[in-house]
Amino acid sequence: MSSSNLTYAQALNDAKALIVQQSARIKSDGQKIRQQAEEIAQWRSMADEMGAELERLRAVEPQLASSQAAREQAEATVGRQRMEIEQLEAASRELQRILGEQAARINELGAELEQARGSLPSEEDEAALEAMASLLSAARKPKKTEQTAAPAPANQQQGPRMMVIPADPTPFCEVAARQAA
Repeated sequence: MSSSNLTYAQALNDAKALIVQQSARIKSDGQKIRQQAEEIAQWRSMADEMGAELERLRAVEPQLASSQAAREQAEATVGRQRMEIEQLEAASRELQRILGEQAARINELGAELEQARGSLPSEEDEAALEAMASLLSAARKPKKTEQTAAPAPANQQQGPRMMVIPADPTPFCEVAARQAA
C-alpha cells in the first residue's frame, strides 16, 4: 500500500494520534505555563518585597550618615577616656609606690620609736631620779648657822628653795622646769 492511498480509517487514526499527541503537548505546555506563572508571581512578590525594603532603606539612609557621625564622636570620646584612664592608672601606680615607700618609712620610724622608748627611763627611774635630785638639793642647802657665819655668794639664790615631790612620777621636762623655777 502506498502512502498516498490512505484509507479513511487510517487517516482518522493518524489524525486521532496527532490530536492525542497535540493534546498531551498542550497539557504539558499548560502545566509549564502555570509553573512559570507561579514563578512569575513569586518573583513579583519578591520584587515587591525588595521594593518595600529599598524604600525603607532609602528612609534609613539619612540616619546612617548621622549614626556614622555619632559613632565617630563616640570613638573619639572613648579614645579620650581611654587616655584619661591610662593617666589615672599611671597616677594610681605612682601613688601606690609612694604609699609603699611611706609605709616602709612609717615602719622604720615605728622601729626607731620603739628603740627610743626602750632607752628612755621608766616611770620608776624618773621617780628615783627626782628623789635623788631632791636629796641632792637638800644636801646642798646651807644650814642656818652656816648662813650667818659666811655671806652667800652673789651667784647663789637667797632664801630657802621649796622642793615638792609628787606622788606620781613626773616626766624629765617637768622636773627640769620645776628645778629651774
